[in-house]
Amino acid sequence: MKRITAALVAMVIAMVSLQGCYGKMALTKKVYQVNGQVGDRFLRSLVTWVFIIVPVYQVSALVDFLLFNTIEFWSGHNPVAQGEKDFQFSENGDTFKVHAKKSGDTLRYTFNRYHGDTYLDTLTIDWNVKSGNSVAALREGSELTRFEATRANGGVQVTSSAPGALNAGRQMTALYQ
Repeated sequence: MKRITAALVAMVIAMVSLQGCYGKMALTKKVYQVNGQVGDRFLRSLVTWVFIIVPVYQVSALVDFLLFNTIEFWSGHNPVAQGEKDFQFSENGDTFKVHAKKSGDTLRYTFNRYHGDTYLDTLTIDWNVKSGNSVAALREGSELTRFEATRANGGVQVTSSAPGALNAGRQMTALYQ
């Protein structure tokens, strides 16, 4: 009788705590992204089989469903997905794959630009939301150009390591209201 009562109580608690618990499944998506980052399609297929045989997908889905999605249901925030977003857009024949991540007061945006299937460059921007200052790095092949933007004198002061535009010591100020 005690076992039946305990089982019924556990079922009622599970039904109440998990009702409407359809969340982001962020942990499972991250595991899937790890598999998707494998470049060779045959190796990716092998990794998929390994993740199925060694129940990586199943465990991540179970942890997502029982723990993280329940936390998301009650608090409104998924601790795994918090602060990250991937999206892409196209303009003038170029495709931009963007990864945005928030960590504390810093937002990091990483833009990978492609023309068709050809990789062109990567722009990474770190922006401090409290101070308004940002640091950016543009990687084109083996060349790296750094930019820094700081609030100063009612505007923004931008410095760059670009060889032709803003040499070390030269600065450009853009005022904004």
